[in-house]
Amino acid sequence: MAHHQHLRDSERPRHVGAVILAAGHGERIGAGPKALLKVGGKPLLLHVLESIGSNSAVQSVVVTAPNSLTSDFQALIDSAEQRVPVRVTPGGSTRQQSARLGVEALPPEADWVAVTDVARPFTPRGTIDALLHELPLSPGAGRSGRPACGIIPSLPLVDSLHLVDEGPFLGTPFDRGLLRAAQTPQIFDRSCATDAYAAAARDGLEFTDDAGMIRHFGGSVAAGRGDAANFKITYERDLALAEAFHAHLSTAAAAGAPAHG
Repeated sequence: MAHHQHLRDSERPRHVGAVILAAGHGERIGAGPKALLKVGGKPLLLHVLESIGSNSAVQSVVVTAPNSLTSDFQALIDSAEQRVPVRVTPGGSTRQQSARLGVEALPPEADWVAVTDVARPFTPRGTIDALLHELPLSPGAGRSGRPACGIIPSLPLVDSLHLVDEGPFLGTPFDRGLLRAAQTPQIFDRSCATDAYAAAARDGLEFTDDAGMIRHFGGSVAAGRGDAANFKITYERDLALAEAFHAHLSTAAAAGAPAHG
């Protein structure tokens, strides 16, 4: 098995800029923008900011917001102490457009970017720092003999998978060992990401996540370790699960158990 060299301290990104995608209106839940939904009495946006702020590599944050709510988002952010500067900027009409606008709004000194969803309130603390430590650096570690453009947290699948045949019948079983479920934050070299955003806009292509977009345009993305607790709130039932999980964490903390993340 080939040995992958990892980032040494002298080679770590000097400045990671984080982008929190929060411009969605939460149509599938139907309770307004997800960023303002509360779990444990606190808006999702503040949960995610706490997680992002726990990473020493992160030196700036941009939050994408619905156009009409940028001032409300900024006031909410300003109501809580932040370790690093946080800027709110209007998002786009799609996730990909918001990610591109968020990356463009980061300060020029941010040489790496971490893009995450406001709908993941339980991202473990220090996730970005941990993923950077996992990132393969050596030439030949990625596609075409180039170093990896980035790394994402991912999980193996546990359900059995089947292809769909005609009508209601199952087709051939699919090897779930070949698949990974992608999570966020997804971390990339900034120039690699911006080149891919520009190429996708030029070609009129939309992708479900940044990793898929970057790989489509020839970049290599490493599969880092994910966390089952880092689930995404998409439907109303997910919000109920988040409340239950938050209550579990609070009970464990009160009992002196190790804190999540």
